[in-house]
Amino acid sequence: MNFEAQLLLNNAMHHLQLKEFDKAQTLLDKALICSPKDPEILRIMSVNLALQFKFQDALMLIDQAIALDPKNGVAYSNRGNILKELARHEEALDSMEAAIKLAPAYVEAYSNKGNILQELYRYEDALEWYDKAISLNPKYAEAYSNKGNALALLGHPHEAIQCFDQATAINPNYVDAYWHKALTQLNYGEYQNGWQNYEARWFKSIPLQFQYANKPRLENLENIAGKKVFIWSEQGLGDTLQFCRYIQPLFELGAQITFGVPAALVNVLGALKKFCKLVVINKGGKDEFDFHSPLLSLPLLFNTDLDSIPNQIPYLELNEARKHLFEKEIGNKQNLRVGLIWNGGFRVDHPELWAVNKRRNIELDQIAALKDVPDIDFYSLQKGEPAESELIARKHHIWPDLINCVYSLNDFEDTAALMGCLDLIISVDTSSAHLAGALGRPVWILNRYDSCWRWLSGKEHSPWYPTAKIFHQKQPGNWDEVIERVRRELNSLAHRKHATL
Repeated sequence: MNFEAQLLLNNAMHHLQLKEFDKAQTLLDKALICSPKDPEILRIMSVNLALQFKFQDALMLIDQAIALDPKNGVAYSNRGNILKELARHEEALDSMEAAIKLAPAYVEAYSNKGNILQELYRYEDALEWYDKAISLNPKYAEAYSNKGNALALLGHPHEAIQCFDQATAINPNYVDAYWHKALTQLNYGEYQNGWQNYEARWFKSIPLQFQYANKPRLENLENIAGKKVFIWSEQGLGDTLQFCRYIQPLFELGAQITFGVPAALVNVLGALKKFCKLVVINKGGKDEFDFHSPLLSLPLLFNTDLDSIPNQIPYLELNEARKHLFEKEIGNKQNLRVGLIWNGGFRVDHPELWAVNKRRNIELDQIAALKDVPDIDFYSLQKGEPAESELIARKHHIWPDLINCVYSLNDFEDTAALMGCLDLIISVDTSSAHLAGALGRPVWILNRYDSCWRWLSGKEHSPWYPTAKIFHQKQPGNWDEVIERVRRELNSLAHRKHATL
């Protein structure tokens, strides 16, 4: 590589570290012109694409780099990471083995192999490779953090916290370690420190850059009476449905609240208008205010612990007129009425969530194992692709008696009204589960093994939603056992209802 190409490559790496991908790519393109078919430039181009979740294109480039330099262990490690993201795990392990053989001192390859094993649910095996990485470099913060994740998934939260602490002792600015420490603490109900560490979310993907950064952040609740406060939604729709419960207690402290929410939730959150001015996020909230706060920072401000969660339900209301219309359509049926949501959808604009969503969702064929439970009418509340289209295409062959309500559900207010007509909602961890809980409807939540912290590890009941029951996976990826438990309990529930008729 000539001097000019090396200079361009160095500048590209600087922009890559800042996640300025377009600027990095421009420099890399120029570097490749200066030094055609240079394997290191192609390798960094592949990394740039992988960081943008363009894994197929990244794989093509890393293969070109390896063809030009087949003894580059770092390139094989990069390839293994890309294959992991493409769910080609066995090939990814082979690439990591090649990386370790070619570059035995490259500690990242050992830790990366542990990450692949984690995705295969081989947590004990993953620990072995993290320890190998640490033995080669005792100051390798990332390996300690990855080891902490594996220990947390094995049900060893205290040892996991120790690993996260070790990672941050080595690198006090290592945001991922604070973030995973927060998730572990919250998952096990250790809220006092968990909420504080949860603030690391603002530094994990992007720096703390609020669109309202010219206004002071709400740092405490002292002397808030009479102050104008703008609270804005963050993350997913379910997060807003769960944490909007804090608007009322904030109002009761005397704050004058404007609450910015996603457009899809404006109608169903109408009950909160008695406590705040409800606006669409990014379209409202232009009025002057004294302070602002992201919604999920309110539990920290209220010093929430397991005993002080504001869980008086319902804190949302359904539209009685719409409910009446659904009741007329359903008619006077004596069977148990059960609503189903088995898929949380596929968010094209959030590739970082694809792997989690895949673990969260249940296949139509699997949920259909419930269809033979007697004395139950099942209603599909399933919206979102690809599950919605799959149901339309395959319903006749898989579950002819499933009542598909998708055409009647135009918004969350319709979904809430239909939930008011049902005896039970069964849902994977998605916004519909939060809506059912906020409405005080009986809801069974089917929860993946690597549970979201909101459902608390191993707990059958939720302090956030008193009407919820949680069915956790006992083995990673095993939905069949979960659905069998649900079948048994549904059978008992339907039998009890008919016994009272």
